[in-house]
Amino acid sequence: MAQKICRSCGQYYKGEYCDKCGYGKPEVKSKELEKLKKKTPKKPVRFMTPEEIQAAGKEKKQAAVRKQDPNARRNFLIVIALVSVGIIIWVLISKGLLFTNNRDDVIKQYFTALDTNNFDKFVDTLPSEIKDAYKDEKKQMGLGGEDYMLSFKKDLTEVYGAGLSIKVELGSEEQIDKGEITEDLSGYKAAYGSAPSVSEAYIVNCEVTYSGQNKSETVEYDCYIGKVGWKWKIFNMEFKPGIAQA
Repeated sequence: MAQKICRSCGQYYKGEYCDKCGYGKPEVKSKELEKLKKKTPKKPVRFMTPEEIQAAGKEKKQAAVRKQDPNARRNFLIVIALVSVGIIIWVLISKGLLFTNNRDDVIKQYFTALDTNNFDKFVDTLPSEIKDAYKDEKKQMGLGGEDYMLSFKKDLTEVYGAGLSIKVELGSEEQIDKGEITEDLSGYKAAYGSAPSVSEAYIVNCEVTYSGQNKSETVEYDCYIGKVGWKWKIFNMEFKPGIAQA
């Protein structure tokens, strides 16, 4: 009897059905046969082209990975989602739509932090160069944040007395031209060794009221603020003499 090639597993056999996998014997329902059919390529390897053999091998490896990690697809989708969220957050931050402040906020935060002795909030209103200078000074003095702020306000406390409170009212503002920003930053760089990139800047008029046991007084300042990245920062505070009110 002539040998035949099994269409299921590719083996040679004689008779009506394959001795290895049972192909051609429909009345036999074998679990092993079904497993073998799933694992066996549609075409026997010996009849495949090199490209088909490569594709079959790749599919086999992918199947093995899926079997080892049934959550692989879910984990992959989670990673993609996290990356997408990260990109969205970065775009919002770069456009100043997230974790940003406005011109009024930064000035109010400055004087509120001064009033409550909050060092971290205080230096957060300043450009990194000035912020680092304050941090270095605090470290050299060996003081905690609150003690440093009390030391920083020592002159004010001596003038206005114990129980000092500080309140600010914002007035008019004037935008600074690009050319003036560049000129001012050159002096800033000379003083601190580097200067941040400022996209826009303003002079904001402020009336600050100091109240203590000795006396109360309202003092006027010109506050120079600039937008660094997506945050407004205070670069300078100029006292305007002759405006104080007892």
